Amino acid sequence: MFSRSEIHKGMKVRGNDGHVLGRIIEMTGDELIVEKGLLRRHDFAVTLADVREVVGGEVVLNHGRDSLFSAPREVPPTKH
Repeated sequence: MFSRSEIHKGMKVRGNDGHVLGRIIEMTGDELIVEKGLLRRHDFAVTLADVREVVGGEVVLNHGRDSLFSAPREVPPTKH
């Protein structure tokens, strides 16, 4: 179990398979905006319901990187 207060901007986000999916660049309501990629950047909204746990200063999701494009929704890039 985790508390929303444990999650903050800049944290790494990992899939349930252990792969790094990106970093949190913004938090809005019940969603985390995750930046994925360096050169061809994509931002994705992930709901708090998709978070399995917060461990070692990282957010772990209920799904893996293969689900990143089907489960969370892509959002327009934000300036950061």
